[in-house]
Amino acid sequence: MYKINDVVVYRRDVCRVTGKKKSDFTGEMCYVLVPYHNTDNSVTMQVPVSNKAGHLRDLVTKEQIDELIRNAPGIETLESKPANMKSQYATLMKGDSLEDLVCIIKTSYLRNDERMKNHKKLASIDSEYLQKAENLLYTELSIALDMSYEESKEYFEKEVDKASKKTTKKKAS
Repeated sequence: MYKINDVVVYRRDVCRVTGKKKSDFTGEMCYVLVPYHNTDNSVTMQVPVSNKAGHLRDLVTKEQIDELIRNAPGIETLESKPANMKSQYATLMKGDSLEDLVCIIKTSYLRNDERMKNHKKLASIDSEYLQKAENLLYTELSIALDMSYEESKEYFEKEVDKASKKTTKKKAS
């Protein structure tokens, strides 16, 4: 059970619990959520307290972020099939896992890097989903770590780079 002012994630949106009320439609007791950066409370959502759909979760913790950083080098990228990249990305965006966002980011970076090396134009689908995934990941991390968006992005990328180097050294040994 969440309390008023708890910070939660509904689907992929970081929200603050502002209250509880009975739904006019279903009669179920619902949390009233306001997106975290929506300071005027002009947008609210009602999510059943029962959370049957499982789309409401706690904000990521520092420990979970550290684990994500350690695991990031081993997160597989998507198979690069231009015909269905959009559907692969869209499927990952529908999940709740931060690993899915890292997968999108890694795949997009690699595909864009490969295209640049081959003097090709960047694929708009990769750029679009890269921007969406980064926004969702770094927004949640910034709130969890009490940093700005840019600081959280810089921190995450630096720590993943360190973790990648450790992984490479272990494989070389």
